Amino acid sequence: MDFILLWLFSFVIGFWIFRKISEWKNLPPGPWGLPILGYLPFIDPQQPHLTLTKLSKTFGPIYGISMGNIYAVVLSDHKLIRDAFSKETFSGRAPLYLTHGIMHGNGIICAEGTLWKDQRKLVSSWLKSFGMSKHSVSRDKLEKRIASGVYELIENIDKSSGSELDLVHMLTNSLGNVVNEIIFGFKFPPDDKTWNWFRQIQEEGCHEMGVAGVVNFLPFVRFISPSTKKTIEVLVRGQAQTHRLYASIINRRRKMLSLTTPKGAEYILHKKLFVEHPEGHIKCITYSKYAANQEHFFDPNILIPTEDECILDNFLKEQKQRFESGEESARFMTDEQLLYLLADMFGAGLDTTSVTLSWFLLYMALYPEEQELVRKEILSAYPEDGEVDSSRLPYLMATICETQRIRSIVPVGIPHGCLQDTYLGNYKIPKGAMVIPLQWAIHMDPDVWENPEEFKPSRFLAPDGSLLKPQEFIPFQTGKRMCPGDELSRMLSCGLIARLFRRRRIRLASKPPTPEEMRGTVGVTLSPPVLKYYCDPL
Repeated sequence: MDFILLWLFSFVIGFWIFRKISEWKNLPPGPWGLPILGYLPFIDPQQPHLTLTKLSKTFGPIYGISMGNIYAVVLSDHKLIRDAFSKETFSGRAPLYLTHGIMHGNGIICAEGTLWKDQRKLVSSWLKSFGMSKHSVSRDKLEKRIASGVYELIENIDKSSGSELDLVHMLTNSLGNVVNEIIFGFKFPPDDKTWNWFRQIQEEGCHEMGVAGVVNFLPFVRFISPSTKKTIEVLVRGQAQTHRLYASIINRRRKMLSLTTPKGAEYILHKKLFVEHPEGHIKCITYSKYAANQEHFFDPNILIPTEDECILDNFLKEQKQRFESGEESARFMTDEQLLYLLADMFGAGLDTTSVTLSWFLLYMALYPEEQELVRKEILSAYPEDGEVDSSRLPYLMATICETQRIRSIVPVGIPHGCLQDTYLGNYKIPKGAMVIPLQWAIHMDPDVWENPEEFKPSRFLAPDGSLLKPQEFIPFQTGKRMCPGDELSRMLSCGLIARLFRRRRIRLASKPPTPEEMRGTVGVTLSPPVLKYYCDPL
């Protein structure tokens, strides 16, 4: 009897091992990892894109790697990325703790399936109606909204009287109000306490999400690591505070539109939100690892409304229509979904653009001869101030492209999730795998870009001087989940630089950054070192 049981046990184990070996043979090649941890201990937490890029040189343009409880497939070839991301199978999101455990699959960045399709369609149509299309009749209105933010920045520079400036901070504030108008229909007054509080939460959140990366793959770490536990607390509290601010803005916007919250759309966590203050103001609390808790009340009546369209208005009107009509798709238009969507739109609209411009300003200060070429083109195309058409400024756009190449804003790329077992490049990709488009490896490939560490805008110029974009250049990714706000980002970047450089020449007030500092700091995005600038009048 014992012999039969032993034989049966050996047969089952042998069969399982045989099946696993067969499965592994069809998977992409890759390095071995440790039990439970996978390859995580060997990935540089400060510069993960460099570790992954080094592995791509060993295992090729597609390889697999275990990261905690998640199997990841890393792609470093633009053809493979374009092939994969054009398919519905790869339109999911990887089951990461920060995106699924904290974001709960809401919004648009972390959403998938029918919710994502519904929200992306709405957002894309709204942005196009605002003028985010090259042939839109509303494009001139959007240009004026961008110009107003730039003139605010220039006015603040003029007030500085030639002193050294935290130009990136000033730029982010001015751009932020343009994005606020487009998304919320309001902008904050200059130097508003709540606006500064909100930006502090956003900046710290971006940093902490980078620090907490290991929790994505090993969620249990938050229970045993005091530092990680504190980081998660900061993120969760920051999210809650952000949602409270949004709820106050939504409430004021509803009053302006004479709308009420549809039955079934309410967010239960905000049921008693407006009873904290006699006039319904919300309490804003600063939670930080590095500062004592501070609080103040936010009065939404200080916000300055815009007369133009905004994302929030369109959502509230669509919400009303769907709930009143009893549409099944009304479940996609709840206030909870709205809060996450607004957060995604604000972050995607401002953070990636401001980081791009931060790197751009740094490279312009480090390469003054390139700055002069950009300025010469701007003054030639636009001797007088006016609306800016990026197609008339190919050298400026080439310089922006080179900035996005040499310092990929999201160097690891936004990971996708595989929705079902499939094949890519003759390899099996299992359901639930995380698929990483390794932008850093593509943009810094010496076989594609000669001397990739050299800042050389002419890479993006055709022989006739027109803008050239090689297939290997994918700053906004590609495929079904390509960033819907890419054109808006280009308009913001080009509009700001063209107007600023017509009036000012920038140079570093700080010491030039070291090679180590030029590697940047990885969070949600790859941020440049914090520096001060002079803005000299021409």
